Amino acid sequence: MGFLALFFLAVFLFVGGGLFFVLRKIFPQQDPISLINKFLVYYYGVDLLIRYFFQTLPVTDVKVLLIQPIFKKTIIRGVSLRSIVSVFNFVPLIVLFPFCVVFSLEGGNPLSVWLWLFAVLCTSGINHFTTFLVNKSRGFAMILVFVLGVGISLEKVFNIELLYFFGQGFEAIYQNPTWALAPFSLFVFSWKMTERFLQKELYLDKGLEIKKERIIGSQLDFFDRWGIIGLFIKNDIRLIIRNVRARQVVLMASVFLFYGLIFFTQEIYLNQPVMMVFAGLFITGGFMLTYGQYVPAWDSEYYSLLMCQNLSYKKYLNSKLYLMMFSVLLSLLFSLPYLYFGTKVMLVILAGAVFNFGLGTFITLFSGAFNSSPIKLNIKAKAFENTQNFNFTQLLFTLPKLVLPLFVFYLPYRFMGLNAGLFGLVFSGFLGVALKNQLLNTIEKIYKQKKHETLSSFKKT
Repeated sequence: MGFLALFFLAVFLFVGGGLFFVLRKIFPQQDPISLINKFLVYYYGVDLLIRYFFQTLPVTDVKVLLIQPIFKKTIIRGVSLRSIVSVFNFVPLIVLFPFCVVFSLEGGNPLSVWLWLFAVLCTSGINHFTTFLVNKSRGFAMILVFVLGVGISLEKVFNIELLYFFGQGFEAIYQNPTWALAPFSLFVFSWKMTERFLQKELYLDKGLEIKKERIIGSQLDFFDRWGIIGLFIKNDIRLIIRNVRARQVVLMASVFLFYGLIFFTQEIYLNQPVMMVFAGLFITGGFMLTYGQYVPAWDSEYYSLLMCQNLSYKKYLNSKLYLMMFSVLLSLLFSLPYLYFGTKVMLVILAGAVFNFGLGTFITLFSGAFNSSPIKLNIKAKAFENTQNFNFTQLLFTLPKLVLPLFVFYLPYRFMGLNAGLFGLVFSGFLGVALKNQLLNTIEKIYKQKKHETLSSFKKT
């Protein structure tokens, strides 16, 4: 780990040092910092998203400290300072510090350059404390979502170029360094706001009070009519509702619904049917590609209990299959607004949904037989912190989920046109539904063959 850290540190320093010369060679007529300012808004957007899923917050046993003659402000200041020491906060510093050194040596205004870097680091700190509050406060998370929604609406509906103004703000800091006080003030405000929030939560009885909680997901009587299959489906739904990792994986799946906005809003992709089909598969297959690929690892902590019960293995697999099929239908329903881009786009999404429903779900279920990496559900950690579940075999199985439908589409499309290609996807999907029992029996045999190997792997710590 130390070697990898030093390796990537050297790579980032090298990239930062060479960034000036690369930009100067490709865009000789433009100022390198002005070019970077145009793309900073996208960096901070991705940074905020990655931080939400991956950034871990410091943990402090405050009960011992609260009974000591230590000020609460001191405890909170220690927690906030520890949280700043995060790899996400050092990335812009490591990359842009050598860039600013080179830029200053090549004749740039040192004051403007270094205060611009200071503003960039302050904005990264704002992202840091925003993530802190979002993870700790549901109310703040709702406010942030509302603000982002209003911003997107102003950008798309009223043509108010907020992204452009963000870049212009950094350009103003570069041209007039006194404007660096603005991001610094916002950074201090976010820091104080975080400390004030923590101070409200910091008292000795906080962890001793009896929490009155409603049992979420207890009323799912609708599934009882399905017998054992319904019982397994209820188990998965309760897992998604109650467990942080499962919830965030499903949240990531919902992001795939917006995948088409990348492709269907660009004229260049609308003339490339293969890329449109690629987007259509993601739109309706998000849950299948994220949550589905961890079957049966979601049940790893009690898998041995399931295997020693008088329960049908086929019904267990059927429940997972029905859950993924339902997710495809639900995603198709939520994708109806894509009709705005025309019936051609909607037909592509529909064809991708039929393939995912009929064959994609079986491929995902089949790949689960080779997934023997457990998922820890009973630990306090970020949803994606458990890297042990990463499986190269699962990564390989994403290829048939994406490449196979593209191949099925491209062959008839190449010789007979778009409608023939879409018919190929629809036909293969209906073929999977028609052969459901045969495919499920084959998958069941593979699961049974690997049963003891999977049990052994799930028991490893």
